[in-house]
Amino acid sequence: MIPITALVLISMASPADAKPNFTGKWVLDKEKSDFGGYPVPDTRIELIEHEEPHLKQTQTQKGKAVPGGEQITERHYTTDGKENVNKIGPSNVKSTSKWEGRKLVTVAEAQTPNGPLKITDVWELADGGKQMIMSRIFKNADGERNQKRVFQKH
Repeated sequence: MIPITALVLISMASPADAKPNFTGKWVLDKEKSDFGGYPVPDTRIELIEHEEPHLKQTQTQKGKAVPGGEQITERHYTTDGKENVNKIGPSNVKSTSKWEGRKLVTVAEAQTPNGPLKITDVWELADGGKQMIMSRIFKNADGERNQKRVFQKH
């Protein structure tokens, strides 16, 4: 038998309090996205495996805007605020990810030939989990650029 206080606590928890799960195959919706002046790939797919607190992101981009016509990168994160290091191109990118409500916020920093680069990503689900929005802020010596990339779940 469950004590009444436990039943009250269970009934107070709402789905809105639950952290989203980003697991799935996500396809870029170029029409709804804004790349902030950066080149737009012909196609981009995000395969995400998310088992809290671990998240694996495999990104495949194709097109003229992509070096070599195709680029596949794999990144590993934890959502608990601990530092993660991913090799992206020639750089080791250090990042931390944490939940801010139902949004996952990742702050990454890397050294580039043009100096330090800071990237802040905010991931959130929309349209009942059928859509993922990845907002990004790039900050470097040249200033700041923003992106909003919208993906549909397949």
